Amino acid sequence: MEGLTPMETALLLMIIGMGTVFIILVLIIQLSNLLIRIINKVAPEEQPAAKKGAAAAVAAVPANVEAAIREAIKQVAPGAMVTKITRG
Repeated sequence: MEGLTPMETALLLMIIGMGTVFIILVLIIQLSNLLIRIINKVAPEEQPAAKKGAAAAVAAVPANVEAAIREAIKQVAPGAMVTKITRG
């Protein structure tokens, strides 16, 4: 680095440092993506088993409860429209 002015030396060091950081970040991102792909192939996420009685429970909302919910919604938000009430 002989013959360089202090400003040129500073600029060169800045470019080398920023280039190094950029390359390391790109490597980290690529290795993370590779690790995610490997993990997803080796141990895929388990799908939760569907409940057999879930369909029957959805339709079983008593009429008096539904009327109470509709009335409460009318008082809180008069402009709201209830289209479906299900037990969840």
